[in-house]
Amino acid sequence: MVATNYLSYTDSGAVYGKPGLDLLLVETALCRAVIAVQGAQVLEFTARDRAPLLWVSPAAQFVPGRAVRGGVPVCLPWFGENRADPTKPKHGLVRGQDWTLESSEQHADGRVSLRLSFSHPGDEVFAPSFQCSLTIGLGAELAFDLELTNTADVAAEYSWALHSYFAVDSVNAVQVQGLSGVDYLDKTTGFSRDRLEGNLHFSGEVDRVFEQAPAAQTILTPHPIHTRSENCHTVITWNPGAELASTMADVGSYYAGFVCVEHGNAFADSWQLAAGETAGARLALSR
Repeated sequence: MVATNYLSYTDSGAVYGKPGLDLLLVETALCRAVIAVQGAQVLEFTARDRAPLLWVSPAAQFVPGRAVRGGVPVCLPWFGENRADPTKPKHGLVRGQDWTLESSEQHADGRVSLRLSFSHPGDEVFAPSFQCSLTIGLGAELAFDLELTNTADVAAEYSWALHSYFAVDSVNAVQVQGLSGVDYLDKTTGFSRDRLEGNLHFSGEVDRVFEQAPAAQTILTPHPIHTRSENCHTVITWNPGAELASTMADVGSYYAGFVCVEHGNAFADSWQLAAGETAGARLALSR
């Protein structure tokens, strides 16, 4: 792919003063976005006349093979710890690998679409082979269309999430609307099951998995954030809180500047794909 009047190639040294990763920069009349080629990870998105949507840690590291703390990492082919083998990399393998930019297009209304792909041949980390593509839509909103194909000759289970870090003024003042009445698994208490009544608040560490969750949520801040999805049945809400964040070199005292409200299909909602089967999902984010 070649640079265009809306797409240019840069790196984390030029943008963040921390060399290490190749980046794509999209600038149009509608928005500005920064995407890492590694992991197809959107790091920044700001729509015209809107507050920045995403958070990247001021202490983020831009190291090949490691996900950057912030933006929207793609967690796949498993979310969280690998339940069969916890020694395997957390959140799967695609977020630490370079993807291929297959195409870019600017539409008549000014929106830009970037399609990136990744193929996994099957190995000791994850035996089944698979192919996935992520089409990133950049306009008044940030949109993701994920397509995953099991290219192995046997059925396989895939769990995944788009691990969205949203920029907020203070985690303590944030509420999430749209999950009331939904059961969740609470990682902070050994995945015990509970039910949320009312809006979700972030007081201390919050790490909850909502299965069969509604498709839309609103993060209540002075500049509200809206999420809506199609065929994403799991919503994960996370902030480490002060105590856990103090043990994380790339978070530390900056924990109060973000909340994660992630959409995907994990735990009981994981995809069971037959040999050759394809599944897809969509997520749109805006503020």
